[in-house]
Amino acid sequence: MPTLTINNKRIEVGAGTTILQAARSLGIEIPTLCQWDGVPPMNSCMLCVVRNAKTGQLLSSCSSQAQQDMEIETDSGDVCAARKEVLDLIVSEHLGDCEAPCSHTCPASMNIPQMMRQMYSGDLEGAAYTVTLGLVFPWTLGYVCPAPCQNPCRRKSYDETMQIRDMHRSVAEAGYSDAPELLECLPDTGKRIAVVGSAMAGMAAAWVLRKSGHACTIFEKEAKAGGKLRSLPEKDLPNGVLDAEIARVERLGVEFRYGIEVTKESLDEIQKEFDAVVVACNGVAPPSGKVFEAKEHKLNVRAVGNGKEAALLVDRYLKSMNGAAEKHLFESKIGRMEKPELEVMRSHNENREAMEPEPVADNLARNQTEAGRCLHCDCRKRTSCRLRKWCSEYGVEMRKFTAAELPEYRIIGRDGDVIFEPGKCIRCGLCVAIAKKYGEEIGLTFIGRGFDMDIRVPFDEPLERGIRESAAECIEACPTAAISWRNVEDAEHCHTTTWIEL
Repeated sequence: MPTLTINNKRIEVGAGTTILQAARSLGIEIPTLCQWDGVPPMNSCMLCVVRNAKTGQLLSSCSSQAQQDMEIETDSGDVCAARKEVLDLIVSEHLGDCEAPCSHTCPASMNIPQMMRQMYSGDLEGAAYTVTLGLVFPWTLGYVCPAPCQNPCRRKSYDETMQIRDMHRSVAEAGYSDAPELLECLPDTGKRIAVVGSAMAGMAAAWVLRKSGHACTIFEKEAKAGGKLRSLPEKDLPNGVLDAEIARVERLGVEFRYGIEVTKESLDEIQKEFDAVVVACNGVAPPSGKVFEAKEHKLNVRAVGNGKEAALLVDRYLKSMNGAAEKHLFESKIGRMEKPELEVMRSHNENREAMEPEPVADNLARNQTEAGRCLHCDCRKRTSCRLRKWCSEYGVEMRKFTAAELPEYRIIGRDGDVIFEPGKCIRCGLCVAIAKKYGEEIGLTFIGRGFDMDIRVPFDEPLERGIRESAAECIEACPTAAISWRNVEDAEHCHTTTWIEL
């Protein structure tokens, strides 16, 4: 039984144990893309390299076995540089969007394609959860938001943009945003936060912080919450709409203290009483120490986004994570797509029943039909994609290396529940090995050599024939969502632990 050192920690392991397995037993994480328990090491991505300090050699930790007296470094400078170069090369020919253009443009970062899927499938409670988690005030914003998300919608380039604002408004208007589960919060942390100002940014910050388990108190100098929205005429924003959504914030457990004007002087007293302060109005105090800022904005949805961002910073501060550097979230973008590419996307993702809808009088029912037009250009693993995770960790940017030619945009699997997008595939081979493990009659295989190598079902058979029994594990194992469920995000379907803090 060999004994070795990994990052200055000694460990004895059984014969045949790989360096990766030994590191994991010590709680040391080594990045992987092509490794999956239950299949042999693939050695295809080389992201899991480590350094043998005695020889200076870089080793693939997923396949290299632990040897007596090895001294392994998993995060030295040359190891990190090698991993970053691997990732730079992989993304140089990666053809996929991490976020749909609509969600990427939404200042509050709502998961718009997920709302579309839920609405079309009839899961209106799920859609309400999605829009409320994203927008906090989906009914109010259904009236006052200028809908910046609708301009970059790829459907607009094909025929006509999706009516996103009307969709989230109709779900909230129908009362689905009042579901009890939306009022569930994480266990109380014992921390208390003061929020100064009760317009969109302040209330959004309080909403997120209360959902995170912190007690929140909003200080407002006026007699009612809502800020500048209170001055809008009834025809632009009915008072009952705003009042209903403010009432939901109160039911969540947020305390409102009205008629109290907070000044620079009184802020000192508030800081003594509370663990953190969010200033969401002008002229009180700049951010410093335990005082954070949530800027109000003339664009109400931007104000909501600012409030959510401030809340996440406060949450990190309260969890003593203020010293941890924020990771740049990697973004892969396809960019502009031409009409033939959009036709490929439409023909595989649009719900065919929605192409010629019958006239519907009810606005909510009409929007459910409208949701079927969504092209679903989002990634089905937007929160669990391992490629995105490690590109974020190592600061990778798109197109550092320019591929001679990007792959053609294709989708395979027109009629089944599973789709395969070759442009996202890193050719790790996991799906090939998993299909073999399940004893698939046809399975998957590698076609071609070198840069032209591709993964396909042999004899051009339909995708569902190749992975009839192994589809679920192939999808869960795929590091990039190249293979995915057609209408379900992977994190929802496979109960995968997500890594992006939403």
